[in-house]
Amino acid sequence: MAIVVFEHSATTGALRLGATLRDYGHKLRVVGLNDDGAIPMDLDDVDGVITTGGPQSANDDRPWAEPEMKFLQAAHEAELPIVGICLGNQVLAKALGGEVGPIKGGIELGWHEVSLTDAGRDDIIHAGLAWESMQFHWHREQVTKPPPGARVLAKSKRCNVQAWALGLRTYAFQYHPEVYPETIDIWAEDEPEALEEAGLLLDKLNEQTREHYPAFERLTARLFESIALLLMPADRRITGLVKDLHH
Repeated sequence: MAIVVFEHSATTGALRLGATLRDYGHKLRVVGLNDDGAIPMDLDDVDGVITTGGPQSANDDRPWAEPEMKFLQAAHEAELPIVGICLGNQVLAKALGGEVGPIKGGIELGWHEVSLTDAGRDDIIHAGLAWESMQFHWHREQVTKPPPGARVLAKSKRCNVQAWALGLRTYAFQYHPEVYPETIDIWAEDEPEALEEAGLLLDKLNEQTREHYPAFERLTARLFESIALLLMPADRRITGLVKDLHH
């Protein structure tokens, strides 16, 4: 059995989250959707799903969009653990009945503060995390309407839904907890016009990264450990007790 990881581009992926899950005994099955990777036909041998970032819009009519959303809906209904990040968060929200639209004021890029809501402060996956933290952002769209029944766990000044959860096993993040410093370098090199759009010089972005990354790395490592130990624990996977999480 494996955790299926949907990658929407060659420069995005589970990255640090994937590394943590491997450290805790998980096998990852990476599906490169932008490279015509085949979405699994069913949930056999799937014990979790991660859907990652990408430059596309969740509202685009891509060949993989509808099949991915159907798969995510089926996984959620089967009570498999799911994590969505940035674009993946938006695709997951749409799959479960939410809505996605442009963020006001254009692109949100760089290091900006994210605050946990009351629900986030009480959430088991966020236990022990700072109520306010600097997180890395790179997005032009956001979840404008969470799925019915979802709990909004975090927000920022420009984005009211920075993290949300539905039920016990479906979690999503608009910001990018998974990045390495070199990930930011690659994105900046690939899309310099985005920095211009955000009014952010590369030197300033690098300065922000040097300032904020150490605390960010420590806090997101704790988040990933909670995901590995509580949301996607390997012992439950091995014994086939995924549906017993948190019970």
